[in-house]
Amino acid sequence: MAQELQSILDTADPWAADLLLSALAAAAASYRRATCTVPFPSPLFGDGDARDYAALLQNLQALPPLGAPGAAARLSAQQLSLVSWLLTHPRRPVASMRRCTLRQVQEQLPSLTGWVADIGMNPSLRPTAVLQLSAVPPSVGSSRVLAFHGTSFENLHSILHHGLLNASGTRLERTGSAFGKGIYFSSELAVAYAFCQPAEGWAGSALGRRLRCLLVCSIEREAIQSSHNSDLVPDKYLVVEAMDAVQTHFVFVYCDDAPPGSPPPPAHHPAHRQQLQHPPAARVAAPAQRHGVSPLVWVLAAFTLLLLAVGLRDNPSLRRFVRRQLGLRIL
Repeated sequence: MAQELQSILDTADPWAADLLLSALAAAAASYRRATCTVPFPSPLFGDGDARDYAALLQNLQALPPLGAPGAAARLSAQQLSLVSWLLTHPRRPVASMRRCTLRQVQEQLPSLTGWVADIGMNPSLRPTAVLQLSAVPPSVGSSRVLAFHGTSFENLHSILHHGLLNASGTRLERTGSAFGKGIYFSSELAVAYAFCQPAEGWAGSALGRRLRCLLVCSIEREAIQSSHNSDLVPDKYLVVEAMDAVQTHFVFVYCDDAPPGSPPPPAHHPAHRQQLQHPPAARVAAPAQRHGVSPLVWVLAAFTLLLLAVGLRDNPSLRRFVRRQLGLRIL
């Protein structure tokens, strides 16, 4: 089994495997793990009420970085079965995912405008990594609409394998349904990003330990309940009830911390060479001038000193106190 898994790892995109492991680890650590870990590796860790989430999480967090040559040979029998189950799952095999650059995303989504400018104005919106899940259909722009969906990272494992679910009115609902029942999207990247809650992922991840995710989807135009056909839905929001009308094409991954000391994906991997040509930009630091003292602070300080001087001049009791305590004579 080790040789078979190593063959899969050698041909898979290292970041795709990394993201699958990180998503499962975040789901297993969630207090909503019963729903977030669907699908669950039942043959290895039990089913129903007998699910051993602690053992699943322990095996995941003990995994060494899988980008190094011969990594599969260092796994235990249970870890081999777990990683093989995850990377070859029929609903989301690792071979169906590949990394890409923002430029490649832009080239495939010419009808989705504005988000590149948003990233330029707000560097925190620039993803650490981008992975493509499916091809963008040619009907985008005519019968299908592109939009963003922000969600908690702990939901990603289930989303990758089952797609986005309409949880309105069910126990899975998290953010309410103020504008009607359905799955909520936005035409603006910044609006969707506000719903991207971070979660702790896989300890050996080269992407980072604390991650966020944002989905780029296409939606059948006829299925959208938007501000154009409903007074309830505000501008820039889209609400979709029909789950089969939604298709996810890209995952934007954001890292809230620096990647741990694990080695990066192997340099000989073709996808890694492509990424080196267009390296993923991490969070860009704020401009240098923000670290200096604002001129407004100096103005406020000078105004405060002026008020203090006026108070000393007009208050004889305060002048006597300063003269006795500090030895200063105030005119």
